[in-house]
Amino acid sequence: MVKKTDLQLRMRLAGLVGSIIAVAALAVTVLADDHNAGFGHTVTSGEQVFLFVVASMLLVVQTTAYLINRARRQSDCRIERRTTAARGAKNSPWGEL
Repeated sequence: MVKKTDLQLRMRLAGLVGSIIAVAALAVTVLADDHNAGFGHTVTSGEQVFLFVVASMLLVVQTTAYLINRARRQSDCRIERRTTAARGAKNSPWGEL
C-alpha cells in the first residue's frame, strides 16, 4: 500500500496510470483506424503506430521504475524493523532476560 508521505512512489504510480491510459487510448485509435486528429488535422497510420510504440515503451519504463522503487522501499522497511528490534533488545533497561 502506498503511504501518503511517500511522494516519490506516489508520483511513479501516477505516471504508471497515465501511461496505461495513453496506451489504451492509442490502441483504440489504431484499432478503429481513426485518422482524425481534431481541428481539421489528420494523422497517418504510420504516425499512429509510431505514437503507440512510443507510449508502449514509456509504459514499460514506468512499470520498471515503479517496481524497482517499490522493491527498494520494501527492503528498506524490512531492514529498519530488524535493526530497531535488535537495538531494542540490546539496550533493554532490564538487562538480559
